[in-house]
Amino acid sequence: MPREKSPSPPEGHFGLRLADLRRAAGLSQTDLQNATGISRRMIAHYEGRPALPPGHVLAALADGLGTSVDELVGKKPARPSGTKTQASRRLLRRLQQLEKLPLKDKRELLGIIDTYLERHRLLQKAS
Repeated sequence: MPREKSPSPPEGHFGLRLADLRRAAGLSQTDLQNATGISRRMIAHYEGRPALPPGHVLAALADGLGTSVDELVGKKPARPSGTKTQASRRLLRRLQQLEKLPLKDKRELLGIIDTYLERHRLLQKAS
């Protein structure tokens, strides 16, 4: 007996929604792979199909995107892009990578970041 396919989400194509949410979070398929443990190839597969993936995959994708499963499957409207949760996840990943650098490189990068932050603060103060 052939296995029954998962139904499509109520409003539209699951794969297109997944791709839109991934792009809105500023993530590549590889970034999402690193955040979820799901291979980039499988992410591309799910982005190309309208049917829902298995539940454990939905949960991992939602976590990786910083959203809920309800938003991912279209039961709730997606939050606007650039939300604090999405930006914080990207920033946290980058900071974790920064922690792995040698001390000299960390100091140089933090100096650059501090320079930009001070410049921004001065521009805000001037306007």
